[in-house]
Amino acid sequence: MAVKKQKSIELSEPLLARTFGLNRVFEPTPLLKEWFAATGYISEIDIALLEKVRVNLLENTDFWNEEELKMHFISIVILIANFEKPLKVYFDREISAVINGILVKTEADMLVSKGIGDIIETPYFFLHEYKREKKYTGDPTGQMLGGMLIAQSKNQDEKPVFGCYVQGRYWYFSILQDKEYIISNSFNSTELEEAKHIILILREVKKLVGK
Repeated sequence: MAVKKQKSIELSEPLLARTFGLNRVFEPTPLLKEWFAATGYISEIDIALLEKVRVNLLENTDFWNEEELKMHFISIVILIANFEKPLKVYFDREISAVINGILVKTEADMLVSKGIGDIIETPYFFLHEYKREKKYTGDPTGQMLGGMLIAQSKNQDEKPVFGCYVQGRYWYFSILQDKEYIISNSFNSTELEEAKHIILILREVKKLVGK
């Protein structure tokens, strides 16, 4: 007897929103305001490293491909953000879930999760996609939202899921809570103060998911 193939869905923001009854809000929510109010100390060593890669990004953002952007800049930002136990950082992991009878599947460029070794237990934060600002295809918002929906389905804990997508120098942050999601205005990571704020926002994830 042939096994029935699971129906899957394209990772397009409008399609995901319509299929799963999601509502996008545009005014900053209390949780987004709390997230972006993150403060903290960044060491002089980390600031010096950040400034070095920031200048490199400024000079090359129009030319780098996704892998170059990831290796030369994003990976350093993640290193400085310093996600600690019980959270772990995973790169290029395929994850999936069946939601309301529909298969949602994506390859997460980077995700932060509770986990043991190779086992991803409770994903809380997704970062998609390492896109150039020009000449890119696909829907980075849909990719990010798909990962967040998968995490929400797997976690089953009613906690919000956090996300981000990167397009060249610009970082956009997102929160999915129940059926409501929001996407922030962009942060320009070629500006040092905004790059520092990005690091503090990333560090804040641990505090927020621990509540």
